[in-house]
Amino acid sequence: MAKKFICSQCGQTFEAASMPDKCPICGADASHIKEVKAKGINTNGNVYTICYAAVMVVLVAFLLAFVSSALKPAQDANVAIDKKKQILASLNVRGIAKSDVEAKFDELIQETCVVTPDGQVTEGGAFEVETKEIGEKFPVYKAKTAAGDEALVLPLKGRGLWGGLWGYVAVTPDFQKVLGAYFDHESETAGLGALIKEEKFQSQFIGRPVMGADGKVALTVVKKGASEAETQIDGVTGATLTSKGVGEMVLSGIQQYVDALGAGKPAGSCKNAPKCCEKPDCNCAEKKACACKDGSCGDAACNCASDAKCCAREECPCACCEKAAPCEKKHEGCGQLEGCPQAQQGCGGCPEKAEAPKCQSGSDCCKSGKCDKSGSCGKPGCDGDKACCGQR
Repeated sequence: MAKKFICSQCGQTFEAASMPDKCPICGADASHIKEVKAKGINTNGNVYTICYAAVMVVLVAFLLAFVSSALKPAQDANVAIDKKKQILASLNVRGIAKSDVEAKFDELIQETCVVTPDGQVTEGGAFEVETKEIGEKFPVYKAKTAAGDEALVLPLKGRGLWGGLWGYVAVTPDFQKVLGAYFDHESETAGLGALIKEEKFQSQFIGRPVMGADGKVALTVVKKGASEAETQIDGVTGATLTSKGVGEMVLSGIQQYVDALGAGKPAGSCKNAPKCCEKPDCNCAEKKACACKDGSCGDAACNCASDAKCCAREECPCACCEKAAPCEKKHEGCGQLEGCPQAQQGCGGCPEKAEAPKCQSGSDCCKSGKCDKSGSCGKPGCDGDKACCGQR
């Protein structure tokens, strides 16, 4: 690094790598030459360069953090608006101005809840559930479509060719039909897999059945031209893996909701039916997907095992019920119940004209199946007709 020198004889300064023998300007000997010492910071030194760089890095990081913090409320608001627009799109409300999204969302979304995999329900909080949490939690939006139909909006997540997929599918409260759908992606190929975001693809789902003949979710996406059932949607041409990802997301995702909510099960078999049926105005299809209403199972073919009130219903054969409630529906011949092939005698209460034969002994009773209404059958320790005659 060059040093600066000054000659006292000619008064000129010059630079040199080391002390010269004479002044290169006037030729004066070295006794007239002095090194000029730099004052302040040496801007040519390594220490200065390192310190300067460190200060700039800290300053820029601070400014970025400040700007990010200041803009975060606006960023969060934009993210929330975008999410609400996607949910509204699944309800067939599209092309709405940003300024109108909040009002429309509040108009169509009636209530929300979060359901755990074991069917526990927490009111509210659905909007706060992040996409990555779906599967551990199941957010549900009770809403109305643009046409005014009652709907449940189910958020879904999946995996495409290059990254994550997510979507919202609006179904009828009984999970039988799709009312609308919206899908999006992180990084699918433009012009191919990215087309799942287009209304042309999403509109294929509207009106399609959700369930198959076996009572399981059958709605999915297949290779274009390969669909063989109403529950199969044509995929995007040239985007087989992305289409497959959407299909798996829809099929397994909705099935998880069905399993958590108990939807698709016969009325009365819902494990939460008793709790639901305590409310006269409860429609379990909207909450637990168990179609009990007005305190009954709401279905003539119900399995009464989980609803004690169902046994008293005219349409429900008592002998098919696991409850011990007395039968109200009688047929000729004591205990013979119309419409129930498993019916056995002694279910409780016989027509006066068909009095039940009396048992002569415990063994005779159990062989013949003819028991008196008292239920003792003459056998010590027998707990009534049910134990003696093999009735449940």
